[in-house]
Amino acid sequence: MNNNKIPCDTVRDLFPSYIDKLTSDTTNQLIEEHIAGCATCSDILNTMRTPEVEPSAFEEKQTKEIDFLKKNKKRNLKIIIGSIAGAFALAFVILLLKAFVIGEANYSGMIATRVEVSDSDITLTAVPIDSIHAISGLTFEEDNGVVTVRARAVVSSFLHRGDLREHFTANEKVRRIVLNGQIIWDDGAPVSFFTSQVFQTRHDFMGSMPDNMRTAEALSMSRYLGTFTNELQTSEKPYVWKIIFEKKVPENEKAVPEDDMERFAYVLLGLIGNLDEVEYSYTVDGESFTKTVTAEEATAFFGRNIKDCGKSARILGDLLSKTGLDTYAMGYEPELLESRNVTLNLVNFTEIEIQAISYSIYSDGNLISSGGASNADNSPVKRGETFNIFFEHGDLGSGKNVTIEFGIEMPDGKNFTVTDGFRVPSEDGAETTLILCGSVKDGFYFEQ
Repeated sequence: MNNNKIPCDTVRDLFPSYIDKLTSDTTNQLIEEHIAGCATCSDILNTMRTPEVEPSAFEEKQTKEIDFLKKNKKRNLKIIIGSIAGAFALAFVILLLKAFVIGEANYSGMIATRVEVSDSDITLTAVPIDSIHAISGLTFEEDNGVVTVRARAVVSSFLHRGDLREHFTANEKVRRIVLNGQIIWDDGAPVSFFTSQVFQTRHDFMGSMPDNMRTAEALSMSRYLGTFTNELQTSEKPYVWKIIFEKKVPENEKAVPEDDMERFAYVLLGLIGNLDEVEYSYTVDGESFTKTVTAEEATAFFGRNIKDCGKSARILGDLLSKTGLDTYAMGYEPELLESRNVTLNLVNFTEIEIQAISYSIYSDGNLISSGGASNADNSPVKRGETFNIFFEHGDLGSGKNVTIEFGIEMPDGKNFTVTDGFRVPSEDGAETTLILCGSVKDGFYFEQ
């Protein structure tokens, strides 16, 4: 408050009217004299004269900004959700395309094949042995008479069903066909999957024990004969692979493993270039025995140079067929014989439909049972489809050498015999796939 006679509160009450020029000249003079001597009232008057932002305009601006941000946030959220949904949809479409259209290159599953070769012309039919997949494409490459085929498989659907048949003409005479890493045709004849697996373990020098064991494992020797240790005689000829069995053999079971020893020795001698002899050491009822098989004996058995087996998968196939090893599944282990249950998957790779399968089971050469099987709905098994048969241990007996012979029945009632027998695996729960090939004209046979 200053020395003016008008109190500050009174002057301040007059400020609104003064600003709006509603006061008289006398009052104006009094107010001006007062603020000239009162800094506080002068500041208050100046503050009251300063224009203020309209609250409504500010709020309106702020509201518009908030609305914009909200709308932008919703739009961004929709974009994000749409992008995620689109990514999932795209991934799903890609998976569908890969599964049903593009497929798996170099399909790793087993494929049944039929090959027709005339000089440089190839006709190849391929079908997966499972019913889930279908072959969608075959690509061919050739090099010096060897044709390499790669199969692409997709999930079976209306787009691709079952097998695929393709033709290919090479630039020169075909001498071998390889499908997805497996030899399927060689030197004028088809080659089974088992033969191809064994042939690809061939090697020149028996001094490499890992290479030797690869051949033994491909043949499933330990499954047939039991576990063994090895010794190699490579310091001088004859070069000998000594196979020492850990398991003792009862006298009444001696004949079967000795027979198998010869079969396996013939194949080992054929696939290992400089191997001269295979020597087995085993124990029967506490007595030690040694059995030696030479390359000369193997040649005499085979009827041609045993070393030719390392040159051609077809020649090896002839040896495996003559020894009977191509029809074996897995080895026999006597202590498991009482509990074995075996599943056979029979793939129809013929042009006919199969109404039913008949079988006869032999134990040590004696017929012990027979029977038949068909689909539960009595539908025929068509080309590319699989017929499953389950045998319990009671069906197979307890013999040491159990085989099954098969026959097939067509929907018109005609019956045909399958030429190949099948040696039953001994392991409980064993599962084996057999591929039925052939025709009414040429006969029917199994491939593994």
